[in-house]
Amino acid sequence: MGDAPAAATGSPQALERVTVTANGRGQTRQVQAISRDELQQLAPGASPLEAVSRLPSVNFQSADPFGAYEWSTRITVRGFNQNQLGFTLDDIPLGDMSYANFNGLHISRAISTENIARTLLSPGTGSLATASSSNLGGTLQFYSVDPAAKAGVEADQSFGSFNTRRTFIKAQTGMGRMGGAYISVADQRSNKWKGAGDQSQQQVNLKYVNEIGSDKLSAFVNTSRRREVDYQDL
Repeated sequence: MGDAPAAATGSPQALERVTVTANGRGQTRQVQAISRDELQQLAPGASPLEAVSRLPSVNFQSADPFGAYEWSTRITVRGFNQNQLGFTLDDIPLGDMSYANFNGLHISRAISTENIARTLLSPGTGSLATASSSNLGGTLQFYSVDPAAKAGVEADQSFGSFNTRRTFIKAQTGMGRMGGAYISVADQRSNKWKGAGDQSQQQVNLKYVNEIGSDKLSAFVNTSRRREVDYQDL
């Protein structure tokens, strides 16, 4: 039977420095975000829901590549369908993304994708603070971009197959003592890839922001007109 070595009895030594690194500091784990840069990677005229489909647990389907044909769009989060999800724009309730909904607008009709600043997805049960009556399966919160600090005009013209064409023009006043505003106009048209007929949409967004001390006053106006020829069920 051998003898075990004696334990060291020397005094402990203090380490000079210990560094612990945590990724994602300051972020809530159950909330996933789509930034403005990621939204701008979408094809012009694509539905904002198309960007959300990149997130885990999200499935988005549509009969057209832009997700613009509302009758065919379907979105689920963790198996919950769109009737069980909550949708808001600047914390204002939207509809449940169904074609003939009774409780608000479809996000594609509420705002142009170019004017969205960020999108937040809460895949768990929606917060009680979310202004929605259908957020059992999670919430999607869209936020509009504020006017730019400097005045300017931007324009974008797109063309594609099946006679697809889209024009987007946006004018900024710049921020001044009386606040700032922008107005954008979008006109999108394309033929159906299957069957006769076309899809078209005209949309105008207007936003005004004025910062008064520590308070912020904002107003958002939207108008949208759509004309759709249905795809035959495949």
